[in-house]
Amino acid sequence: MMSKLRLQKEQEVLAAHMPPNMYFFADMNTRYPYVKMAAMTNSGKVYTLKIHLEFFPEEVPMVEVINPIRDVHGKLLDKISGPMHVIGSYDGHTLICHYSAFSWTPQESIYKIYIKCRLWLEMYEEHLATGYPIDAFLKHQE
Repeated sequence: MMSKLRLQKEQEVLAAHMPPNMYFFADMNTRYPYVKMAAMTNSGKVYTLKIHLEFFPEEVPMVEVINPIRDVHGKLLDKISGPMHVIGSYDGHTLICHYSAFSWTPQESIYKIYIKCRLWLEMYEEHLATGYPIDAFLKHQE
């Protein structure tokens, strides 16, 4: 569970980079804390990200895209797919890959997770425009 000091620091970073209406922390005193964040792509489309904070910052948090995420053929992206950087689904929502367990450190911030997920969303829209998998634009980390 995230300490109060860490939560305060994360909130300060988000407040410095994002308007307050683009994110909110919820259930922070429960077993299932999370932050929901709005992510607007360059095309103007707005997606909602839910970052699970149960084990943050010690472990890589799950990130759900609340909007339905479908591939270029209209198929729901709810299964593990390396080329699409999808790690499955949770509650019917696509889970996107943003960090591997090997590259994760507890010093990573919620804001950096948000930036990486926003990049994923941009590449997802490129997938929809071109038909190429996300991996054609966004390589996996070593």
